[in-house]
Amino acid sequence: MAYPIVMEINTLTTRHSHARVTLQGPNQPLSVWRIPEMPPLPTNQKTILFADIAGSTRLYDTFGDFKARELISKCLSHLKELVRENDGTVIKTIGDEVLCTFSTPNHAAETARQMHEEISFDPEMIQANIHLRIGFHHGEVICEPGDVFGDAVNVAARMVELAKSDQIITNKDTLTLMKLPLKRRARIVDRTRVRGKDDVMEIHELIWGKPEQMTMSTSFTEEMIASLTSEKDFLQIRHLQNRILVDHERPILTMGRGVANHLIINDPLVSRMHARIELQRNRFMLIDQSTNGTFLKPQDEEPILLRRDVIQLEGEGLIGLGQKVSEDDPLAVRYRVL
Repeated sequence: MAYPIVMEINTLTTRHSHARVTLQGPNQPLSVWRIPEMPPLPTNQKTILFADIAGSTRLYDTFGDFKARELISKCLSHLKELVRENDGTVIKTIGDEVLCTFSTPNHAAETARQMHEEISFDPEMIQANIHLRIGFHHGEVICEPGDVFGDAVNVAARMVELAKSDQIITNKDTLTLMKLPLKRRARIVDRTRVRGKDDVMEIHELIWGKPEQMTMSTSFTEEMIASLTSEKDFLQIRHLQNRILVDHERPILTMGRGVANHLIINDPLVSRMHARIELQRNRFMLIDQSTNGTFLKPQDEEPILLRRDVIQLEGEGLIGLGQKVSEDDPLAVRYRVL
């Protein structure tokens, strides 16, 4: 004789379920099977970054389906490589957009800057007039293989929606977690409500690009003006036939094998965006952002390995990207504080 099966769902949510399955005879249940609750999924603090190709539909209209798809694929490949070089995780690509995560907003901000510079200096991307919109947010997320969920993801998606072409957008909560040099490159651009949030959110843009192209926030501009009272701060960089001066008018120098850099050094051990020198409060700071590290050899001193760290440049000496260098090494970058 066949007996009906009756399933009683006691609770059911997207994460938890508890069911009671009864095999029922003519007079009484014959057996009961309880499905236990699923444990809650683990959460992590991550910075979620979306990078989107601005106006990608125009590419299809201009170049046709095949060429447009090829350009978009190349652009996304550049972006994903930069994510991996900066210790990020590529979650997935969604059409003309890449979704990735970082352990800190500092890593996300630096990668976003590199993304813009890489695409804006790439000859093929320039010819196709490809530009990016980038937004990121730090918060609690649920990580699964090939995907990420949570309120932070929704907020990050809203940040990239607010970004215009060539912009990097984040918010005040994320900005407060970032290091001071990055905070100085931020300016408030809006106050708006984000879906699912009760309070008005303060929106900030991170400025990137050549110093003469930047429009800085008022506080940063005042600091820069104050620093100009000293006219003696110059750093001379020499590599082969290249001579570059870092000063208050040109306070940033980037080095690496990518075409977006001021000083391009093409070697397998050199990262695409390997290192940079910044003039900060009348001090020249060498900042490593590479995979293999940067070697600094002050004159008459032993080499120092810099890995994802910052050090002040004083006097004169050599810089080696990804490897130790000597005076006659063609990869040696020579510096001298004047």
